[in-house]
Amino acid sequence: MGKKRAFEHESLQDRESIVAYLEAVTEGLRRGKLTLSDGELDLELEPKALLTLSVRASQKRNRSRLDLRVSWRDDEDEPAGELRISPGDDAAS
Repeated sequence: MGKKRAFEHESLQDRESIVAYLEAVTEGLRRGKLTLSDGELDLELEPKALLTLSVRASQKRNRSRLDLRVSWRDDEDEPAGELRISPGDDAAS
């Protein structure tokens, strides 16, 4: 991909608007393409078949928080941590 690009947006929204955004993200993940835009910047993402999902939630006094993070590697050529198991050397035989 080369150059790092970032998209950031924060705003106060009603619950139904958030649901609509999450549904759009769900559909984009299903189709394999997400486009984020705020009028100034557009960022297109192409989620791969294997994704990492991180979920965090917390409550403190009168504030609650839910963080969802979905990540993936863009370079499919790189192996994803191939597992290798061997019996090791048996020095007793």
